[in-house]
Amino acid sequence: MKEYQFSRPPDGDRSQGWALLSVCWAFVAAALVSTILRVWVRVKLTRNLGWDDHHMIIAMTTTIIGAGLITAEVIAGGLGRHSYYLQPSQRRLFAALGWSDWIQTFITLMFTKISIAIFLLRIVDRRKVRMAMHALIGCLVLFTAVFVCLFLGVCRPLKAYWNTGMEAVCFSDQVFENIVIAQGVLSIITDLICAAFPVFFLRGLQVSLRTKIGLCLLMGLGLITAVCCAVRTALSGAVKSPDVTWDIAANVAWRLPEVNIGIVCANAPALRPIYLYFQGRLASQQSTSRTAYSKNQMLENSGRRKGQSDLENGDSNATSGSVGTAETAVSYEMGIVGLSKDSN
Repeated sequence: MKEYQFSRPPDGDRSQGWALLSVCWAFVAAALVSTILRVWVRVKLTRNLGWDDHHMIIAMTTTIIGAGLITAEVIAGGLGRHSYYLQPSQRRLFAALGWSDWIQTFITLMFTKISIAIFLLRIVDRRKVRMAMHALIGCLVLFTAVFVCLFLGVCRPLKAYWNTGMEAVCFSDQVFENIVIAQGVLSIITDLICAAFPVFFLRGLQVSLRTKIGLCLLMGLGLITAVCCAVRTALSGAVKSPDVTWDIAANVAWRLPEVNIGIVCANAPALRPIYLYFQGRLASQQSTSRTAYSKNQMLENSGRRKGQSDLENGDSNATSGSVGTAETAVSYEMGIVGLSKDSN
């Protein structure tokens, strides 16, 4: 950790910390509510809790840890205040907590996007698409591992990053900033991939244009995360500022919605059964075995002409009068395992 000679700031000992905490816990609360609702839907309504839900639970856990780190940074580490007014012990604590929070951010984003990819794997059976999703998951794990390792190697020995006066070999401030920017750029790219992917497979669904547009908008909410990440990345220069405890506040303020709105947006498609439930379209679980539809009833067979539906694996009880609209099949893939025969 470098030693700086701080000059008295012209605006005095102001604090942005409490505003950051308000934003932090508001976003975390929204993410937590959406995750709880997602798990409730999958456990109580649809009874099809899957690996995408498990990854989202992990992401929610790590973002709560991140909120705890930010709270400690504000209360004890001086986040949001000018470094001039902080004690050396506070600046050391801030550096250690901030380093941990960056790693938490990388890990949370990885688990959130893996959850999205696995959710999409539950919808699509096409081989090439599934291979692309598995490749995306592999890239997410690889990139995250690289960035975490870079942060673990920011100084040798590592504790020199937050302790002054130690002999150590550390990354320069510019290299540290470049690492953060590189992570941000890759995160934006993966956000755009996850948001754009549904547009391609929804073209093969036998549903109304209105339904397609609605589902595209619902599953494309990740664009919000990409915008937040772009702003956060543009503010990465704050990591090399001498007055980092003050200047980094804007970066943190955009990092919070990037992570937590990302969780909310990832949960949104899985929450659609709640709407259907209150519309009276969700059947009791006792009728699940009689009325559940297969994936092939939703997606066109890759070898058929556009405009035809693949009902090869349909239940014998699902007659032409009981299959209902294609929107019903889409609802199945949005997490519903049992739908009433008269769902229309």
